[in-house]
Amino acid sequence: MPIRKIVTEKKVAESLNRLPEAKTPVMDEFYPSSIRSQHPSAYINISEITAVTKAVPVVMRGTMPVSIGTGAGQTNRIEPQPIDVIMSVAGAELNDIKAYDGEGEKAWLDSKTLYARNTVRITAEAIAIQSLSGTISFPMKTEDGMDTYTVKFGDVLTHEPTKLLDAADADIDTVVEVLSSMAETLEEAGSVGDITWKASKDVFAVLVKLLKGGGETTALRVKIGTNKITIDDDIVIERFNRRYYDPATKTWKSAIADKTLKAVIKDSFGFRYLALDNVDAKLKPLPFFINPIKRDLPSGWVLNALSKPFPIPDPNAICDAVVIS
Repeated sequence: MPIRKIVTEKKVAESLNRLPEAKTPVMDEFYPSSIRSQHPSAYINISEITAVTKAVPVVMRGTMPVSIGTGAGQTNRIEPQPIDVIMSVAGAELNDIKAYDGEGEKAWLDSKTLYARNTVRITAEAIAIQSLSGTISFPMKTEDGMDTYTVKFGDVLTHEPTKLLDAADADIDTVVEVLSSMAETLEEAGSVGDITWKASKDVFAVLVKLLKGGGETTALRVKIGTNKITIDDDIVIERFNRRYYDPATKTWKSAIADKTLKAVIKDSFGFRYLALDNVDAKLKPLPFFINPIKRDLPSGWVLNALSKPFPIPDPNAICDAVVIS
């Protein structure tokens, strides 16, 4: 069965175009397609990252080296780890494929591409969510088992409010003071631009209670929606209900800690797809690649999907504040 004639770079690209768009809300918001670029090497220089983040990242070594240096203890470039997915195509399935016409082959390829694409994008979404903490720390498969691939870009900024939002005497002025102080913290760190505000679900509930009717008693115009609060048309605080699956602990983890309000200026963020360590991919920095590989026992093929996404956050453009007790 000529699997290599069905699963080609060109046909996979056509399959991706036929599929519905992948939904990765955090990645799409903070690392939109307009800033995703392809990096020609499997490594990325620290200097390129610092040009984006203004901070020097630290790579934690595991059982597999994920960074190299020119001197003892020195790291001057990072090797981001790939997302690597394998799907089996057994002999029985190959017999079914033999009976397919051109449209049947397309449908079969679309089903494989959809599964692999979604798995890759969900993993990329998890890494993007983690990056908003200033650190990527994700399970990494090694020859000896599992380890953790960790890149620390730096500590995000923090602000400690003088009064918490759930204090007995807290009011709309308390909210304004917290927002203004967090904005000032970002400005003092050199980050200026439009701020994206995210609230944990418990903080959002407190904000709704404080701001309900705020437009009637103050000069501020407040609009409260199910998952969004708008103040004076230019401040939008969203309930940040995103989660990601941690394959190491087999649990779902929230994108934001409880009791937390997060302010982000994403203008300085970057995103790179690094070169794949695959000869059939011509060692190119493809966002997504499927490689058919023949195997003998059991007889059949495997489809190996690869991607090497690397979100680059600016920790000086992220400010977290614990705003309720």
